[in-house]
Amino acid sequence: MSSAGADRTVPPGRRRSPLLGTAAISLAAYAALGAALSAEPPVALPAVVAALVAAAPAIIALVNATALVCLIAGWRAILAGRVRAHRALMLVAAGCISLFLILYVTRVALGGVKAFPGPAAVRTYLYLPVLTVHISLSILSVPLVVHNLLIGLTYRIGEIPRTAHPRVGRWAVLAWSISLALGQVVYLLLNVLY
Repeated sequence: MSSAGADRTVPPGRRRSPLLGTAAISLAAYAALGAALSAEPPVALPAVVAALVAAAPAIIALVNATALVCLIAGWRAILAGRVRAHRALMLVAAGCISLFLILYVTRVALGGVKAFPGPAAVRTYLYLPVLTVHISLSILSVPLVVHNLLIGLTYRIGEIPRTAHPRVGRWAVLAWSISLALGQVVYLLLNVLY
């Protein structure tokens, strides 16, 4: 985004707190997931749709790996003072997470849930703890990520360091990165190793 684009944001005196937007967007994401997880999947799917549902875990893993790479690169960019690169990389990471949410909700709604097929000891002592931390951090990172996106998209670049964006961003990157990395472990355990 050019500096002219950054100057089109709302002037400071008229800007509202991003907390309401953060809450609304976070609750909408949680509601979409809740609806998908609680709905009864269809009994049968057309062959093409069934093939897409079967391919979804690999596609989701690729999307999440891309998000993780962009997230870490974006964090490194801001540490190096490369604000525009940081913004671009974080927007790509957010786009990937939005795509993940659409793919995941669709997959679950269509019955693409898979039980852990490996040994009981691996399930109990590795898979379930990793899955629990992954899901917990995913849930916790949503409002942090949304809050920072809203600040990043509505404040002028020069104003952002005086907001909660840098402080919240450190926690968002930490929680989101760990969640994405653990999501890759879950994928490997469910779909590659067992």
